[in-house]
Amino acid sequence: MAVKFLSPPQLRALLLRRCDLRVPLREHLRLLLGVTAEKFASSSSDDETVLVAKSIAREPDRFLRAIDQLRAAGWTLDEIDSPALRELAARFEEQVRECGFTFVHDADRVVLAAAQKFQPLFRDLLVFGFDAAHWPLWPLLHAATLSSAETCVVLRDPRDDARNLDETWIGTWEETFGPAEVIPPMNGRATTSLTGALPVPASDVHFVIGRDTTQQARAIVALAAKFLADASCKRLGILFSGPGALPRLVATFLQAAGIAHNDGIAYFAPSAFDDHAWRAWLELQQAPRLKPLFRFLRATDWQIFDGVSVLQIEETLRRCYNNVLVDNIELLRDYCASSPDLRHGSVVARELEKIQFLPASAALTEFLTHTREIFAVLDWTEHWNEVERLSRNWRDRLSTRFSKNSYLRWLRELLGAPSLERDNLGAHSYARVHLVACADAQDQPWSHLIFAGLNDETWPAFEDELAFVRDEQIEELNRQNTTLNRRASKRGRQGEGHWSVRQGKTLLLGPNEQRQIRRRQFLNLVESVSAGLGVSASLYSEATPSRIANPSEFFSWLYFNAHARGVSQQTLHSLEEQTRDWLKDWSPVDAQKIDSISVGRTRYAFDARRQLRPAGEYEFALRSPSDEEKSLRVTQWEQASRWPAIVWMEIFLGVTPDDGDSDAWAVATGQWVHRWLADSVGNGGDRKFVDVNRAEQIRERISKHARELRERVAALCANRSKRLPDWWRSGWSNALYIADCLAAKVSDLHDWSEMGVEWPLKEPTLIPLSENQTLRVRGRIDLILARRKSKESRIGYEDLWVIDYKTGRQRGFKLKELRRNDTPKRKFHKQLIDGRGVQLALYALAVHALGADDVQLTLLSPAEQLEPQFRLADVLAQKNFWSEVHRMQETGVFGMLGPIHADFGFVGKYPLATLPIDTDLLEEKWALTHPAFVLEEEGQAK
Repeated sequence: MAVKFLSPPQLRALLLRRCDLRVPLREHLRLLLGVTAEKFASSSSDDETVLVAKSIAREPDRFLRAIDQLRAAGWTLDEIDSPALRELAARFEEQVRECGFTFVHDADRVVLAAAQKFQPLFRDLLVFGFDAAHWPLWPLLHAATLSSAETCVVLRDPRDDARNLDETWIGTWEETFGPAEVIPPMNGRATTSLTGALPVPASDVHFVIGRDTTQQARAIVALAAKFLADASCKRLGILFSGPGALPRLVATFLQAAGIAHNDGIAYFAPSAFDDHAWRAWLELQQAPRLKPLFRFLRATDWQIFDGVSVLQIEETLRRCYNNVLVDNIELLRDYCASSPDLRHGSVVARELEKIQFLPASAALTEFLTHTREIFAVLDWTEHWNEVERLSRNWRDRLSTRFSKNSYLRWLRELLGAPSLERDNLGAHSYARVHLVACADAQDQPWSHLIFAGLNDETWPAFEDELAFVRDEQIEELNRQNTTLNRRASKRGRQGEGHWSVRQGKTLLLGPNEQRQIRRRQFLNLVESVSAGLGVSASLYSEATPSRIANPSEFFSWLYFNAHARGVSQQTLHSLEEQTRDWLKDWSPVDAQKIDSISVGRTRYAFDARRQLRPAGEYEFALRSPSDEEKSLRVTQWEQASRWPAIVWMEIFLGVTPDDGDSDAWAVATGQWVHRWLADSVGNGGDRKFVDVNRAEQIRERISKHARELRERVAALCANRSKRLPDWWRSGWSNALYIADCLAAKVSDLHDWSEMGVEWPLKEPTLIPLSENQTLRVRGRIDLILARRKSKESRIGYEDLWVIDYKTGRQRGFKLKELRRNDTPKRKFHKQLIDGRGVQLALYALAVHALGADDVQLTLLSPAEQLEPQFRLADVLAQKNFWSEVHRMQETGVFGMLGPIHADFGFVGKYPLATLPIDTDLLEEKWALTHPAFVLEEEGQAK
């Protein structure tokens, strides 16, 4: 049989064969509108107009939809209030015509005019499933009807909920082609609003409530299984407002339960071109900076560099970034080339030349030429073939220069358009179970229906409102379209008083019209059920999980008609509890497909981490001591008191969190200050002492080194026609101020003879705690003041003052300021437990191991006075604390402490799969694992 089923896009493509028209892709229209908006913004002098034009250039889709809907309804752009927007839209339409394109609404009207001239394309045509929700398709359907020798149009009898819209739709068909033949309803019942009983008994209407989306999906699949067990279940529909997490989970659970179904919602799958390398390349072109470059290098399998590894590239560029705090790739490349003392600097600069970037602005042909060259180097032949195919016939006509951002957005949309996919068991067209959107489920027979996700925030689902056109304007435009026949000023083809739209016009569907249509669709679906109804909703909001999600008006209407009472929050909680009791431990997942051994181990580890006992092998602890001797940096020991799990993963697994989101200015300021102080002394890092009396000279050198850095970075920017940013100058000034403050504090000392800056400890430095306990540490001391030389001391002095300067707002240690019944020893112990002072205390133990007998220590910040804060004796008094640190070093048992996530404040980053544990339980387990890290009671401290 020569029967063809055509969707509207297929019908349009078939009719356009007789017309020499090219309808552009939406991606092309968004590009052209963005280009027009950019040009319009650059030529306008009005600030408000410029801002609006820039916003459209950044996101053109909403304005494009407004233009489409207005023109599809037969209106001109004069209906847009803003004169600037009207002019922008007019320029955009002119640009589209210059590129040889025809808008889809214009093409439909051209096809309509041509259909009256050409011979019929079809012998018989059946137009079915269209109603007032499809007003934009009226010219196309009109043309299709004229293109057939015989046409049968099936229209739906209006109901009260959208009567004006549906009667206008039917009246327009009758006005154009003649009176419609009324077919009596098979059940003898007219389509009116359902204010009475439901079409099925109340006992066959089931309500389920899930606490979250997953539980709701489980309940939906369980309800579907219950309906399928009913002998009367011939066709079951599970209706959704649209794509989302809920239909995806339901399809997954149906697949796991082995239930064949037809997934009419499906899910988006990335295109063949949309992989990690492609997205990383787009991000790099959008922002040619350090982090996007690293992501691109890790994602691509292209062998970019010769003679140097990607890790060496990253290490070198990170060092450059820390030196200059500028992450622009071009500037970093120039810095590498001009730094002979930088390891791999010249090699990295040479290899980075291989990475090409698109120009900031260009014409389309120029952009495409650069793209072809880049894709050729990356061996992305298929990418280029697709771009070339889709731009072949019109790229030479777009001569306007536009920004790289608009071009990259066009490329992203062109090659990254997702496709719809379904699970293996979700592609059965003749299955009994169908997953379908509410708008697509009409005019089909259903024995059972399940309305899924009936929450107020998702049902009913409206299309985006018509931007730039007010609701009052939409009502007025529609009134003008239908006012002629409503007032009966002209006798219609079928008599006086019936509604129809004027020739060449359609109706605009605003929020009010969409709401009427959605209610009519919902009532039609309820009326179509013959055996059973299911209704589901979520107890808590998906957007705000702590808030109760209100049920939609449809849920409330169904519940009232089934139980003769309204829905309250107490009702929702009761339904959720009933749903939970009904489901119990039921799961749609086939238990035979699960590796019970793996699940058992996972469950055992899950339970072990939540038992009140010392940390074990599942809690960031080694099962047995490592054969390799580990030596930690002093900063790692300080962090281990606050985030032991993160330090354990770094030491024993070699993984560290990505600190790309950390405060780069704080890091750079600290590094600049430390480097300027070290370079100003001249012997920084050489384990040598210099005369303290040179402090004033050191301050002058600090200023000199700081100015050299600023001038060097300014020169790098100038060579690339860039200006040194104001934020960089501000940060540099702050770093210079901090460095000068710290140097000034040292210059006021007169009773210390020598000092050493950036003093490195041996790797590792051995710190004997007892005959059988030796702590191994690594690190670098910021500043050591020394006096009283001694030949017996390996460090050369008996009396030392160890200073660790901080560039932030860290407070120093004041052991003499005590609370009631407190002691200096107990206060210092509490600070060590909290992770404060561990670094300085380890420095004290390290220099004591080198022969220093008298050591005083200070944590110095710009706001603090330079004075001793605690001494070596305070550190040595914490024997139990250092013994526990030694035990952690030898056993590898760290454990976990603190929350994984925090709404406020800083929390270390954990791997994504790390599950949270109650913080109170973690503190109790921490006390059992490390008893010495627990603060003793005040009465015991006396």
